Amino acid sequence: MGLDHDGLIPAFLTISEGKAHDITAARALKLPKQSIVVMDRGYNDYAWYNHLNSSQIFFVTRLKKNAKYRVLERRSVKKSQGLTSDQTIVLTGTKAHLCPVKLRRIGFKDVETGHQYYFLTNNFKLAASTIAAIYKSRWQIELFFK
Repeated sequence: MGLDHDGLIPAFLTISEGKAHDITAARALKLPKQSIVVMDRGYNDYAWYNHLNSSQIFFVTRLKKNAKYRVLERRSVKKSQGLTSDQTIVLTGTKAHLCPVKLRRIGFKDVETGHQYYFLTNNFKLAASTIAAIYKSRWQIELFFK
């Protein structure tokens, strides 16, 4: 589902059989440049991340726990905002060649739940706190369907 963030109104929706994986529909989307795609770890696809990046489309997702990467740069964070890290990384795992670009890894600890999250994005312009807020806003889609 595409959510127009300005009014939290659905802009488009794709419905498929339960057998079809969501990533199949996601790969077929024709999104305008500068869009921000927010997705959970179920959409993990390094080749698609690279495609989005080369198409000038931003993405925000959660980094898989077993993801292999190398830290290239560290930036200071505002711990008062729940941020624990802001790093430039490059993927190094077996499928890293599918996404050979620099990415951003942001650590965030939710003060309400105590859970630690690590976000992965290709957006280096927005504040780390904004990236965390963008991912949190993804839940608006879940709430919309409740």
